Amino acid sequence: MNKPNVLWSQKSKTIKFVIDIVNAKEETLKIDLSDSKLNFTAEGQASIESTQTFSFELEFHKKVDPLKYKVQVKERSIKLVIAKANDCEGEWGRICPTKHRWLKFDVDSVELTDEETIAARKLADARTRLEAQHGPIPEEAKIQQLSDMLNVDDISKDLEAAEKEMYDMMRNSYLTIYNGVVGLGYIYVFFVSILRLLIEPSVAQAIRGNYKSIGWLLKSCQHTVFLEILHSYFGLVKSPVLVTATQILGRAVVLFGVLDQEESLQTSLFAYVLMVAWSGIEVLRYPYYITQIYELFLPYLMWLRYNAWVIMYPLGIISELFLVYHGIQLTASSDRWSVHLPNYFNFSFNFSYYLCIHFVAIAIAGVSMMNYMKGQRIKAMKKLNRLNSMKEVYDCQVDLLKIRKKKSKSK
Repeated sequence: MNKPNVLWSQKSKTIKFVIDIVNAKEETLKIDLSDSKLNFTAEGQASIESTQTFSFELEFHKKVDPLKYKVQVKERSIKLVIAKANDCEGEWGRICPTKHRWLKFDVDSVELTDEETIAARKLADARTRLEAQHGPIPEEAKIQQLSDMLNVDDISKDLEAAEKEMYDMMRNSYLTIYNGVVGLGYIYVFFVSILRLLIEPSVAQAIRGNYKSIGWLLKSCQHTVFLEILHSYFGLVKSPVLVTATQILGRAVVLFGVLDQEESLQTSLFAYVLMVAWSGIEVLRYPYYITQIYELFLPYLMWLRYNAWVIMYPLGIISELFLVYHGIQLTASSDRWSVHLPNYFNFSFNFSYYLCIHFVAIAIAGVSMMNYMKGQRIKAMKKLNRLNSMKEVYDCQVDLLKIRKKKSKSK
């Protein structure tokens, strides 16, 4: 017995089958229907002088009502309409769990919306161009391709995979550009700060003029870093939003609220040390982030990333504390950025008092951050040692293979 070609379509409450059997004999028609399976048998014309028995078995993706179905025998086909079970009404993603070569989706039965009509026309135009360039596509292959395209489950998975791939590509490209640009800015600040000690006539002149020379770039980098709060908020990176915002705003208060406002502090040793410490940390952090985006392993960069903070963090924290301490006194005398009563909003704010709170917060957060980095350093060094040991084993295996190969050639 042969399997006939069957086209299927659906509505919210019914499934329709158009079974391709010419001159079917109604007395031979047998339909065995359960809530999950259909067995169909019928005789039809195979050629001008002979008949043939056609049959197929189909397991449904969801349940149907075996008592509600209609059959209509026509000259060139048999139409079978089956009602879906009450709890399974609505759009089905597919008609059966597995694909069958003889079972195709009836494309002509789809009622297209305006959006779908445009998409269908684009598809037709694309297929026309394909046929014009590479010849006609066999009708069987065309129907199968359209049937596969209209499989909702497969389309959803393919679209999700394509969207994720596109998102990852755009995310990685953006983060690479961002980390690269900001990293280059901090690299310039760090190395120019160090080179000034060699270029300037005296160390004192190099320190006093450093902020005036390249402070603009440090401020530009710090302005750009505010984007990292959005990176955390929108899930581009895994860093917690609150932690990221606290660190960035804490630096902003020191840089824009204190150091940039007081010229007497800009020429101090601690302003110079602050610039070197901040930029020294970021010189390693941003290139390391780029390697993490593309899952690259650079052992020397990893070692520096988790060891340089031992020097840079204490220098940065001490410099911040010094600048904020003197900023409290200078801000109290200038009354800068303070709001006094009475005013329209009935609100008062004393910036020097806030700097007192910020001073304590820097000390507490600094100790907490160093303890956190200490834990991260232990984990990183364990990973680095394990990878180095694996590399050593690999190198020994390569050396042994080379010796054996050389020995086999000598024989």
